[in-house]
Amino acid sequence: MSQTGGLVNTDITAKRNEFYFYPPKFIDNFFRRSCKDERDMPLIYLFFNITCLTLPGAALVFYLGTNMAGAIYFLINLFTFQERFTLGLHFASHRSLFRSPWLNGWAPYVLSPFFGIPSGIYFIHHCIMHHVENNVFPWDVSSTEPYQRDNFLHFLHYWMRFLFAIWFELPYYAWRRGRKELAVYGACCVLGFMTAMYFLYQANSIATFWVFLLPTFVCSLLLMFGNWSQHIFVDPKKPDCNYHLTYNIINTPLNQKTFNDGYHLEHHVQSRRHWSEVRARRSRLHAPPLTLCCCCCSFLSRS
Repeated sequence: MSQTGGLVNTDITAKRNEFYFYPPKFIDNFFRRSCKDERDMPLIYLFFNITCLTLPGAALVFYLGTNMAGAIYFLINLFTFQERFTLGLHFASHRSLFRSPWLNGWAPYVLSPFFGIPSGIYFIHHCIMHHVENNVFPWDVSSTEPYQRDNFLHFLHYWMRFLFAIWFELPYYAWRRGRKELAVYGACCVLGFMTAMYFLYQANSIATFWVFLLPTFVCSLLLMFGNWSQHIFVDPKKPDCNYHLTYNIINTPLNQKTFNDGYHLEHHVQSRRHWSEVRARRSRLHAPPLTLCCCCCSFLSRS
């Protein structure tokens, strides 16, 4: 085990917990032949688990069309897969899993809407906007900088802005940054999602609410709470420095469920580093892991 500041990092040897079951041998062999990096097999297994359970569950809700079936489906999917899928999509957006673009498109285009993320939109918001602009206001439209980050009303405003305005702000951001093709693509993704929701709601309003609309509402809260938490401590003197705008969380079972998402500082330093490598990388930082948390009270203010 490696040590950082005298603290043993148990994440390095902890058992992974991102997926629930393995695919049959012939499917596993297909995945291994098709993937770029076998270290991503836990991520691929997760998407396979979701395909086997979430999609048939959603189809059953549409078939039954009852609030009881919808509520059961929603709660199971929320507590079983929501966090895992969001972080799986996160790392799959930074580093593609397969050699085939069709297989790479399965999670961001087919699975995403079942977890409240419109098809194709996550890559623009996270990889293009958030990591390029690095939480710096006003270009990062989900920046935490303008807010008093220990104020619940400020968080409420932050969440509501995302929930209602991101549909327009994200394509507008890409347009202002001169990425007009990306802006058009983002606008098409938003329009396509809204159009699909309209027709699905006309066909089966109860199932559409539980399978797509409520997850979109809940996911917006979870996404913004996650980003707010990860960028709650920002040094006003160096708000654009990766070592002063976020932090790492080590020695927690959360890292085994979320592809080491707790190492957020490491991720901002090198966003394309493989998710399995950030644990070892953490041992090469010289600052004790709790230093920021011990002196971060003044970092809650608007920077």
